[in-house]
Amino acid sequence: MVTSILRRTTTVTRPDDWAARTAALEPRLRAVLDRQPGFVSHELRRDGDGGRMVEETSFRTADDCRAYLRNGAAAMCATLLDAALPTAAFPHGTWHRETVERA
Repeated sequence: MVTSILRRTTTVTRPDDWAARTAALEPRLRAVLDRQPGFVSHELRRDGDGGRMVEETSFRTADDCRAYLRNGAAAMCATLLDAALPTAAFPHGTWHRETVERA
């Protein structure tokens, strides 16, 4: 399994605001992700109380993950994500994506 991990900081810091926004966001993301070949799972979680977040999207193979990242689906998900959970102002809102292979 291959997982794309996105870390960034949002302007959303209150837990109740996060919960409401992610509840509305998840179905929209799943509509895109469920159409991706090899899609396995998706998790979106807070990382502490300062607006940091982590998004993990897993695929069966490296080719499936690469297609997600390069063929537009990741960009669509990022657009939806940023609309629901706006990126913090520079320099705190840097997006960091890594891809890891897991057994």
